[in-house]
Amino acid sequence: MTYDLHGSWEGYTGENSLLYKYPTDTGSNAYLNVVSPGIDADADQKAHVGFPAYGHTFILSNPSNHGIGAPTTGPGPAGPYSRQSGFWAYYEICTFLKSGATEVWEASEEAPYAYKGNEWLGYDNTRSFKVKVDCVLWTVPWCGPSIWMTSRALSATRANSR
Repeated sequence: MTYDLHGSWEGYTGENSLLYKYPTDTGSNAYLNVVSPGIDADADQKAHVGFPAYGHTFILSNPSNHGIGAPTTGPGPAGPYSRQSGFWAYYEICTFLKSGATEVWEASEEAPYAYKGNEWLGYDNTRSFKVKVDCVLWTVPWCGPSIWMTSRALSATRANSR
């Protein structure tokens, strides 16, 4: 499963479900992505590629240092609906983005992040979803997508569709 790869438990910012490693990733972090050096195109075991409909939030130690790997002091505030610090449902992400947050496309990881003041958010959007789909169709040995949401209100299950 390729989601929840980074979060506030680490003490620095990082994408939730990145496709490619960040250029400065070393050690085990170099493998926390979909297209890592350890993936064998002929492997019997295939990845479930993560398409999370939520984001990880952080509090920046220094708001002027807001890139990937920036030091943090802990999880970001709880969303008004998800009510869990460090995580926002997609509609909470949309509210944050519309409130004046600065959006950044991190080209090396093919994923967005956003920040406003000392709040930092790693998430996926339609652009990063498209990049993942294009990549896994042609590059990564995968057995299917894992679409995950943190909000029960947005769950699409058979039990609540009746």
